[in-house]
Amino acid sequence: MADSKTALIFTRLLYVLCAALFVGEFIIHRHAYFALEATPLFFVGLGLLSFVACLIGARVLHILVSRRNDYYAEDGND
Repeated sequence: MADSKTALIFTRLLYVLCAALFVGEFIIHRHAYFALEATPLFFVGLGLLSFVACLIGARVLHILVSRRNDYYAEDGND
């Protein structure tokens, strides 16, 4: 019972932290080198694109290096 209560507290703290960072994104001035960096939520989008690229790369790598399910099965031809 205490475990779910702790998880609920941490989840709510995470929500509060995310909301504070979202609001801070529009309040805090960035000293960007490029104009694209200064756009709001640029790093959020960059992180999301990087995450999606990792997922797609993992899927492609899985297709390239995976073997059949019965690859190690004994076929009786020893």
